[in-house]
Amino acid sequence: MKVLYIGSGLSALQAKTEDYSDHLIICLNNAWRIFEDKKFDIWIHPGDFPFENYPPRARFYLDITYTEYQRTAAEACKKLNWNVKFPEHHIGYTSFFQGLYWIMMDLKPTKIGLLGFDHDYNPQKTEKWIKAECPGIHNGFNKKSESTIKEWSDNFFQGYEPDFFYGHGTPDPMRQGLGEKHIREKMVLANGAAQELGIDLVNYSKRPSPYNVFRRESL
Repeated sequence: MKVLYIGSGLSALQAKTEDYSDHLIICLNNAWRIFEDKKFDIWIHPGDFPFENYPPRARFYLDITYTEYQRTAAEACKKLNWNVKFPEHHIGYTSFFQGLYWIMMDLKPTKIGLLGFDHDYNPQKTEKWIKAECPGIHNGFNKKSESTIKEWSDNFFQGYEPDFFYGHGTPDPMRQGLGEKHIREKMVLANGAAQELGIDLVNYSKRPSPYNVFRRESL
């Protein structure tokens, strides 16, 4: 089985023009928007994901949230002989890594192709976000006055070039205090885990990225 794992970065747009019909389609968080009115297979998201951004339930058949990927984080550490106290933090405490390990452990595919996970955020947007104390779901977007998250993000990042295919979003929370070196280390860890599990983990993106840990491959 081959899996296409899609995030919200700009390379996700390739899913509109390239044929991945032989893949199981898994969308993380807002990535489901790439398919407009089409169906996909699995949606992965944290428990506090804003209800206003949920996809229509008829569009997918399986909903994976915290309970499932918390379990598989622990299973992965046990399987890979990582004797750690906090499995979720060890594999990378962000939705991308949590979902990736769920795919590897529960689905056991032969191949995982990534799209929209280049982490190619606009550095000026990231700088503004960090200076504003990283507004996000966890802190109520620093007491936003707007009625929707989209309205808040459009206002907060007004004048900046979008780095998400649907407009604006907040950068990877691992950048808060942990930095790019930490993200790279977790990518290297995941790449090694995939190899040990016999999974071909590749990046289908045609966009440049500050991280080139995962082998590039085109259809």
